[in-house]
Amino acid sequence: MAVRLGVSFDGFSPLPDAVAIAKAAVEAGAASLWMAEHLGYRDSLTSCMAYALATPRATVVPTAVSPYLRNPMPLAMALATLAEAAPGRVNIAIGVGNPLFLEESGVTIDKPVRVIREYVEMLRSLWSGEPVRQDGMLYRLAGARMMFKPSVPIPIYLAPMKEQMLRLAGRIADGVVLSAGLSPEFARHSLSIAAAGAVEKGRDPASLRKAAYIYFLASDDTKRVRETLRQKLAFLMRNRFLDDNIGHSGIKIDQEAIIAAVAKRDMEAAAKLVPDEAIDRFAVGGTPRQCRDGLERYIEAGIEEPVLLMAGLPEDREAAFAVIREFNAA
Repeated sequence: MAVRLGVSFDGFSPLPDAVAIAKAAVEAGAASLWMAEHLGYRDSLTSCMAYALATPRATVVPTAVSPYLRNPMPLAMALATLAEAAPGRVNIAIGVGNPLFLEESGVTIDKPVRVIREYVEMLRSLWSGEPVRQDGMLYRLAGARMMFKPSVPIPIYLAPMKEQMLRLAGRIADGVVLSAGLSPEFARHSLSIAAAGAVEKGRDPASLRKAAYIYFLASDDTKRVRETLRQKLAFLMRNRFLDDNIGHSGIKIDQEAIIAAVAKRDMEAAAKLVPDEAIDRFAVGGTPRQCRDGLERYIEAGIEEPVLLMAGLPEDREAAFAVIREFNAA
């Protein structure tokens, strides 16, 4: 699969602003638009419908939708409806979700590997248009049936962070999308585990789509780049599932203290706990040349679709779009 670039949205901005950015990103050459499912912010499915209608070419991807929050039947309906609006341009990324925010919503994570596997099976069965009978750990379908179905299959990515989920992605998913905040070295390690899962199932690992979110800021203002990316990484590291990546890097980071600070919504305190070394290892930022080099490190690690989480000011987005244009022209 040829390397292409995507752009991710975090739901923090008003929808009209996000749609305008999406249109500009596609005009610059972005091939896909990924919309995060952060609890308390803008909805991923609604936003993806707006992006799909506003852009004629890009693939839209709600991500990472959690089975602990959405019943498979209404999700299958929503995605099939989205696929009617944008035939062949809809993917879905499924993941457990952030433990901290799930707990705040009264949700307990239990047996996530089984839950994700059953959820994927249910979605695909529903999209067949046949009655579905399946007893799962979270959901039971007792003859549920879709009365319309996608004209083409909707590819399913998993958003894994631990070894068992990475292996599951290789076994059952169409693609894998790695978390932001991973080093290129840990991204390579994670993809090798997913590939092993594919081999165990008798699948060709090369058929697995390989994407990764990357915090990205193109600017000559080095100090502002570092402070902005530091804040982004602090918010990301509230997810305790990033502990393996942090440990693999060898960088000393008090993740428990970061989680505690984010739980209090004290983002300034959380950011202070992210060292400079982590910014260099876990994000891509700096001059356009430095950003292109940073993206190449992820591509060399096996990532076929870097998905940029663009940070910074409006003028920084223009610099990011310039990088996308130069990347596509190369």
